Amino acid sequence: MSIIGSPPSLAPTYDVEADWHLLLTCNFRCRYCFFTPELLGQKLHVFASPEEWQAAFGATGKRWLIHMTGGEPTIYPRFVDLCDGLSRTHMISLNTNLSNPCVKEFARRIDPKHVSFINAGFHAEERRAHHGVERYFDHARCLQDAGFRIIPTVVATPAVVAELAELQAEFAAHGLWLVPKVLRGGNRGRRFPQSYSPSERARLRSSIIRAREHYEDRFSGPGALGRPSIDVLSDDELLASIPNFTGRACSAGMKFVRISPNGDVHRCSTKTQLGNLLTGTLQLRSGPTPCDTKYCIYFCKKYTADAAAVPAPLSRSEAPALA
Repeated sequence: MSIIGSPPSLAPTYDVEADWHLLLTCNFRCRYCFFTPELLGQKLHVFASPEEWQAAFGATGKRWLIHMTGGEPTIYPRFVDLCDGLSRTHMISLNTNLSNPCVKEFARRIDPKHVSFINAGFHAEERRAHHGVERYFDHARCLQDAGFRIIPTVVATPAVVAELAELQAEFAAHGLWLVPKVLRGGNRGRRFPQSYSPSERARLRSSIIRAREHYEDRFSGPGALGRPSIDVLSDDELLASIPNFTGRACSAGMKFVRISPNGDVHRCSTKTQLGNLLTGTLQLRSGPTPCDTKYCIYFCKKYTADAAAVPAPLSRSEAPALA
């Protein structure tokens, strides 16, 4: 069952989705990060207060679904105040490594019904280097107990694939289901996903299918929020290659935008600017336009007009025999 290409159940409740890079600074230095160590280590710049950000989003007259990412968003000053203000009017979602103690304050203060989901990235090498594994599980349990839909994910480097069964058993012992994400780009001199071995592909495919079936049951149960706003459960589609959307009609710039730390709004990458949120100059496009760049595969697949043509990922019964 494919999640990508199907409108999320939250779709009627918002007008525009934003991938908001709240900051580029991060307290981790993962080898597979898309950002350079220099960007991750830069001084954190704050361009507006939580109240000013809330007013800026409100001034657009739109209801937003705001995916807050970075860098590591939870290290942003007054992060919980920011989430509190925004989530009173808009929907939010988070991409976080769960390292900051403010996660517990977030769990106490924020209404989980206003949070689509939390992508809780488990970065094994960094966690172990800084003795942060137990803190991750402590924060994850706190959010889960408070009613938040948390999806733990791990970037599937070859080292992670080799210990995937052990990692998943460790997460299961904490009442969590770990989802592997296909590695994209360079890692230790190799390009991925091309460099996965046949056995690594088989292991990942099987694991992703099981995770998708596990979470699908929980998305549709009584009182469920429906599917999360970003699909992190169909990465088996990416094991062979990364789709190219160039030239295909896309509603980025109309239904989806990228927001930079200073409030600049772009169609997706930084190629086409649509104004600035803080200065009130945002002008959204009136309709879909052809893709002329690359951005994030999850948003590309979601907002490409003919996304439904993307083949659905296989169920466990349909998958080829696993090596």
